[in-house]
Amino acid sequence: MGYSINQTSSTDETNGVINLTNGLHWYPFSPGQCPPLYYVILQGACAPLIIIISTVLNSLIAVVLLQKHLRSPTNILLLAIALYDTLTGLFPFPTYIFLYTFRHCDDYIPFNYGWFHRINHDVLPFIFHTCSIWVTVVLAIQRYIYVCHSEKAKQWCTVPMALKAIACVNVLALIVAIPMFIEGTFHAKAVSSLLDSKKIFNTCTVRDYSEDSRYRTYFSIYSLIRALLINVGPCTILVICNAILVERMKEAKENREKLMRRRSHESRGQEQTNVTFMLIIVVTIFLIVEIPMAIYIILMAIFRLFNKNAPNFFNFAVQLLNFAVLLSYPINFFIYCRMSRAFRDAFTKLLCASFLNTRQERLQSMAAPLLGKQCGVTTNNIELKISNVETLPASSVILNSTANEIPMSSLISENNNDLKINSNGSVEKLRVSFIDDVN
Repeated sequence: MGYSINQTSSTDETNGVINLTNGLHWYPFSPGQCPPLYYVILQGACAPLIIIISTVLNSLIAVVLLQKHLRSPTNILLLAIALYDTLTGLFPFPTYIFLYTFRHCDDYIPFNYGWFHRINHDVLPFIFHTCSIWVTVVLAIQRYIYVCHSEKAKQWCTVPMALKAIACVNVLALIVAIPMFIEGTFHAKAVSSLLDSKKIFNTCTVRDYSEDSRYRTYFSIYSLIRALLINVGPCTILVICNAILVERMKEAKENREKLMRRRSHESRGQEQTNVTFMLIIVVTIFLIVEIPMAIYIILMAIFRLFNKNAPNFFNFAVQLLNFAVLLSYPINFFIYCRMSRAFRDAFTKLLCASFLNTRQERLQSMAAPLLGKQCGVTTNNIELKISNVETLPASSVILNSTANEIPMSSLISENNNDLKINSNGSVEKLRVSFIDDVN
């Protein structure tokens, strides 16, 4: 939307509030008329809380998936979805607080807030939500290639291809959002404050071209095309891909014993099945909240095309649908933790790193006198550095920082010889008497 300073538009003033004419409207709502109670509950109380929770959980997803050993085409797309979902909630967050939490609706809205509200509440959330939708489609198509055309996965399912797909999605979202900037023009009008008549400032009004009879048809067609590109089309593709993946998973479950004889192959196949099932759940939740939104957008475009007013309950319905979309953002984190062992292990290691380091230092301090008194190892020319000892499972021990694994059975010798070091630093024999072995 563009804007202009308009001091001469004809107005009628009744009950202290100016009644606009000449096609102008108050933006974002009429002064002195606070939003309904359900606005305050959904967008003033619940939405900010969910946005904060979603931001924290999606940040954890980003930190985990950015680890080097978890970088893969699938995880790159999951990371992009988490980022877009976070931005979709963060940009309208200030408007929720200003309008619905603190209810700054008892006076005219300042002119400068009009652009801020339009960009942060309408345009940017639309762009990032569009990106999230189409990256989800790319993720489903990628998984379809993995499952149904595995011979082409090395060509199409790569990290560079995933990054190119994300770049194309960003361009598409920006192109689709261009008409949102020309739907109308902002106009500043000098008014006296409803709370203090001596205070005069510019308030925000808008001329909405989408409601003008000359342009209504064009904007109705644009709304239909936007619904097809952003809602109906992606949902249709996701339903088809989801159905195919579910069918292939059933076939894989029936033929697993026949196709995978070795245990290693079976384990790898089971892991891939879990990843596919996890993505099916993510896509299904996405469809549950997006299909009703697609239906609403199509109905609104049809009402506008035929110049008919939508039913009153549509206002409540759209707020409920927006809240459902927002509510779906933090769910992915729990799905990843439940369905992906790699994500769960990486998150646990990241979360408990400080606890594990403290515990390891305590165990090392306890092990120092134990090695000196009960192991009976002569270290004339060797300086044992406890800081280089790393805790391992019972199956192996890592000596020093070189991470050379020596089986436990090779460390227990029947001879009573002391530790011997060759010229190249390798261990020949070692006598270790554990505390449980001493009678």
